[in-house]
Amino acid sequence: MKYSLKLFLVLSLAIPALTACREQKPKSNFVKIDPKDTPGEIIEKAAHIVPSPRQLAWQDLEFTAFVHFGMNTFTNREWGTGQEDPALFNPTAFDATQWVSVMKEAGMKMIIATAKHHDGFCLWPSKYTDHSVKSSPWKDGKGDVVGELAEACHQGGMKFGIYLSPWDRYEPTYGTEQYNDHFVNQLTELLTQYGEVDEVWFDGACGEGPNGKKQVYDWTRYYETIRELQPQAVIAIMGPDVRWVGTESGYGRVAEWSVIPYSAVNTESVADASQQEPSNGVFIPMGDKTARDLGSRSKILKASALVWYPSEVDVSIRPGWFYHASQDDRVKTPEKLLDIWFSSVGRNSLLLLNVPPDQRGLIHENDVRILKEFKAVRDAVFGENLAEGATVKASSSAAGLHAGNVLIPGREKFWMPRKGKLEANLEFDLQKEQTIDCITVQENIEYGQRVEQFSLEVWKKERWREVTRSTTIGNKRLLRFSPQTTNRVRLRILQSRATPAISFVGFHKRPPELKINPGSGAFIDSVNVRISSDSESNKIYYSLDGTVPDEFSLKYTGPLTFEKTTHIRAVAIDHRGVKSFLREATFTKADFKMTYLHAPSDKYPGRDQLTLMDGRKGSTDFGSGAWLGWEGDDMVVTIDYKTRKSFRRMAADFLNDTGSWIFLPKEVIFAYSNDGRHFTTLGRSKNTQAWDQFTGSRKEFSASGHFQARYVRISAISMGVCPKGHAGEGGKAWVFCDEITVE
Repeated sequence: MKYSLKLFLVLSLAIPALTACREQKPKSNFVKIDPKDTPGEIIEKAAHIVPSPRQLAWQDLEFTAFVHFGMNTFTNREWGTGQEDPALFNPTAFDATQWVSVMKEAGMKMIIATAKHHDGFCLWPSKYTDHSVKSSPWKDGKGDVVGELAEACHQGGMKFGIYLSPWDRYEPTYGTEQYNDHFVNQLTELLTQYGEVDEVWFDGACGEGPNGKKQVYDWTRYYETIRELQPQAVIAIMGPDVRWVGTESGYGRVAEWSVIPYSAVNTESVADASQQEPSNGVFIPMGDKTARDLGSRSKILKASALVWYPSEVDVSIRPGWFYHASQDDRVKTPEKLLDIWFSSVGRNSLLLLNVPPDQRGLIHENDVRILKEFKAVRDAVFGENLAEGATVKASSSAAGLHAGNVLIPGREKFWMPRKGKLEANLEFDLQKEQTIDCITVQENIEYGQRVEQFSLEVWKKERWREVTRSTTIGNKRLLRFSPQTTNRVRLRILQSRATPAISFVGFHKRPPELKINPGSGAFIDSVNVRISSDSESNKIYYSLDGTVPDEFSLKYTGPLTFEKTTHIRAVAIDHRGVKSFLREATFTKADFKMTYLHAPSDKYPGRDQLTLMDGRKGSTDFGSGAWLGWEGDDMVVTIDYKTRKSFRRMAADFLNDTGSWIFLPKEVIFAYSNDGRHFTTLGRSKNTQAWDQFTGSRKEFSASGHFQARYVRISAISMGVCPKGHAGEGGKAWVFCDEITVE
């Protein structure tokens, strides 16, 4: 009994000590700012705002699919008019299970269907309009795209969401209060007939309806309907749970804060009605949510309230949002999609990638192939954590939250320094040398988003060397940097709003890099081509017959010489068996002759025989070999194509770098001829830009018009001398050109 009492006293003393150095988990996703709050108190409040359960579950999805499919698929439009005949909608091989299979294999976790776009045509047999699939010939009017997709998602283990356009260019009641009833009726159909709905996606488009009126949307009523019928569903974009990142490019902000100032119709009533959680249904997003900076200290210190409002990045895999056959060869490459991944998921956002089904009702083969390749690339990069097995040390750790937890995926285990420590370090001993070029860092956002600045260092030559630095982390941050070979890495939290909580750290290696030099262009006699990779151990393979090279193709062992027009494709393969992205170059043996009225200056020789027409635009570094210069003289270039040809446009780029006495030409004259003596002017392009504007830039001059000719001539009229007011006033002025384009 005496020992039990002693143990009780020891534990009683220990528990408060543990609690003192380990922070309790916050609970609210919204907080009001008291006018009397100090800057420090506001920052502390911001650091303790956390996602609601539905927001947290949504954030964990990372990668979801949009499927824009509907009347526009069959009219080859992006926005319909509402006047389309339902008879046009008739997919020949619709298969929702194929959609689910493709998206699931690509690593997506949810599909959002465009149940109704702006044209008002419904992809389900709504009883509130005849402008729907029930009036189409598809399945004799008995089809239901939404129903089949919902069933396929539920059967395939994917989450299901709906997009319902508030703007309706068909519905006669649009622009009246009756339309809000109509919209809620259709929303109710979608939320009650198709099982669990995980996301409802609203855009803010509000154009005119068929009666010429615009609608006042009853957002509060829409939200309340969703919360009542599908309480777990997030309401996105024009909704209280998720905001739009601000562009449709696929790229998020470098500093993406999930905690931002909160604007609502009535902050007090919202807080009262939602029990301090505005996303329960009465929060109406207001203000500009597309600005470059939403949540920095300067923004939140001026707020009357703060809310957890995370970002979604939406982009289409094709140039358009709906399917167009003309874009079958314009599907984004795996390389482009990986860049988008780093700039969306890797910037504290969710990536919503649109993959539009074609007129058959299937995901097109080109899109399927790209999605598979994109998944393979992500698996190659992130499938292996090169920090696995490392020994991890921290500058300090809260009780039970030790440094090694950051190697365990998920948020259940994480690392947090001792309470109150706003700067902290994690040091990784990798046990052996590893080559890394990107990092994953995640905060445990159940404790909020807190880190404002961090850096990564590697141990080289007996000291720490910084390789990258950034701002926010949030749910996930991915950073790329030049390849580093080391056995020790240090992550430094440089600034934080409260004690940081880091749930995961991973080091990775991207696909090998590959360069073909020169990268395409024209030549006269022959051209020497070199191929290089970022590691000497990588093996390089190439093809000259148009096939995609692999390990069975020609192996590159040294420079190649081509004496005729050649197209080369190349890849590098590293020790893991991971391929680089495909690189291609075309070297065209010139069928023309170029002459100059005044020879370009030998002070700046070009890098090859056809610098002005080698197909490569140089940087603004005039000494790079990409530019030719004329000192005090006009540039007059004549191109002889040896036979008469058809053309439609001429253009030439010139450099403006007045600090180096390089000025844009006063005028560029484009002309053509069939005998080389008598020239007809196609166009004159005058420079209207002041000489001291936009220095360090390039400017294109051009002229268009269909013509046939053997010779073309581009004449750039020089400033002659540096103008009055310039440091070199009266001295010879330069004209620099690269590149001439004749189409």
